[in-house]
Amino acid sequence: MTVIVRRMKYGFAVIGLPVSTQSSPKSKRQYQTTVAEAASKSVASPIRDNEKIKIEIDWFSGGFQNKPDVDNIIKPIQDALKGILFVDDKQVESIVARRHDILSVIHFMREPLCLIEPLMNGQREYVFVRVY
Repeated sequence: MTVIVRRMKYGFAVIGLPVSTQSSPKSKRQYQTTVAEAASKSVASPIRDNEKIKIEIDWFSGGFQNKPDVDNIIKPIQDALKGILFVDDKQVESIVARRHDILSVIHFMREPLCLIEPLMNGQREYVFVRVY
């Protein structure tokens, strides 16, 4: 039997609609600045380059019409975290990205409360990034 125990090292919310890899360079830069600022509030220094990390991205939104595909929001977020959260992309062992429609029922089990705090505070569009 394999038992996997994960302990979240960092978790933070990025308020607003995430951008796609296909967005304009200006939009990507602006969003990456927002991601970097949110991460900087939680992270004192980058995780050493000899440590591996796993990233989980949960995108909360009221519907998904005319919004980026979930797979296309990963790279701009990962690029924004380089140098703040980790030293090199090679440290990233896995990335999981999910989107959640806040207009439907969402069930969570054994998730940290900070994952939905923005939602409880009235945010209608945000990404929550977790690092293990």
